[in-house]
Amino acid sequence: GTGGAAAGTLTFMVGGSDADFERVKPVLAGMGKNIVHCGATGMGQVAKVCNNLVLGISMAAVSEAMSLGVALGIDPKVLAGIVNTSTGRCWSSDTYNPYPGVIDTAPSSRGYSGGFGTDLMLKDLGLANDAAKQARQPV
Repeated sequence: GTGGAAAGTLTFMVGGSDADFERVKPVLAGMGKNIVHCGATGMGQVAKVCNNLVLGISMAAVSEAMSLGVALGIDPKVLAGIVNTSTGRCWSSDTYNPYPGVIDTAPSSRGYSGGFGTDLMLKDLGLANDAAKQARQPV
């Protein structure tokens, strides 16, 4: 998002010819540290849709696990610490934890203000679903 662009930490998934990729790479380098040539035109979008599908699924999984753990009585910071040093660790758990009070900088600790809204996630998951239908690939 905008924070990543300002910090220069975004990942860009780029589709197009080798020549076009080399031409735009210096421009993108000002906003991102990972600039990946994904192949032909459109392949950057394929990578983005698939990455956002992973994010949506992992965010839902972390939300459900955190809610279950707290409902069963474990301290959310203790649970997050265990997840983040075990096989469940992911960006949604260690950087953007959706449970309030676990990560001070996450939107969940600021009344869910700012950050990547559910309407954008719904859009991205819809794009992934549409792409899967077009490819006749069950997801």
